[in-house]
Amino acid sequence: MARKFFTDIDLQSASKVINLPTPTASGDAVPKSYVDSAIEGLAWKDSARVSTQGNIDLSAPGATIDGITMSSGDRVLVRSQTTQSQNGIYVWNGASTSATRSLDASTFDELEQAVVTVEEGTDAGSSFRQTQVNGTIDSSNVIFSSFGTGAPSASETTAGIAELATQAETDAGTDDARIVTPLKLKTWSSAPKRYAADFGDGSATSYTITHNLASRDLTVAIYRNSGNYDEVECDVEHTTTNTITLVFATAPTSNQFRVVVLG
Repeated sequence: MARKFFTDIDLQSASKVINLPTPTASGDAVPKSYVDSAIEGLAWKDSARVSTQGNIDLSAPGATIDGITMSSGDRVLVRSQTTQSQNGIYVWNGASTSATRSLDASTFDELEQAVVTVEEGTDAGSSFRQTQVNGTIDSSNVIFSSFGTGAPSASETTAGIAELATQAETDAGTDDARIVTPLKLKTWSSAPKRYAADFGDGSATSYTITHNLASRDLTVAIYRNSGNYDEVECDVEHTTTNTITLVFATAPTSNQFRVVVLG
């Protein structure tokens, strides 16, 4: 129940009413961003019940959109069509009946600077602004971008809020809805590992290289440390999971070669 006041509220020109939501009724208080938008000439539309998250068949949109069971007359923000000229604000007329453009957004002029808020589904509470101008309905692209403080979930086609992947999610490699940081890539369980070292002492013909990569499934390359830095061949033994042994017919000179181990 709303609390009723029977006297003026004086904020002494110092305090503020903050964090106001987007208004939905004529008597609602409005935030500054709402007023600024009205001044800019934005066209606020009645809210849509749901927003599409991918391509849908507008001729037979199905009984549910974005997990919401639809009712006849529901408004739908269609913003993710492969053919972007099909995007817009539609009315759902039935699962097997063509959706129709809403009367307040049936021309391109009505879609210019149109702003619509989504009520339910993935984008509940988010608002979107149509950014294309001077177009022709059904032939020019219609593009809705995130607007205001609310933001949708990010996808490959929509800018928005995304969650960082945990190390376990990064290692599993199956989650396509989270962002991977450079650190998670560096510590990814399947990331290629590398070890490199100079070797040669002028007397030994066999060298044990400790790489500590915990595997025998390795690629080993050896090249000269001077001149044209060409690769050379020697016997390579994958002695243990953490060491390899390089064997030469003649002793390499001091730090004559460099070995690179990839695993």
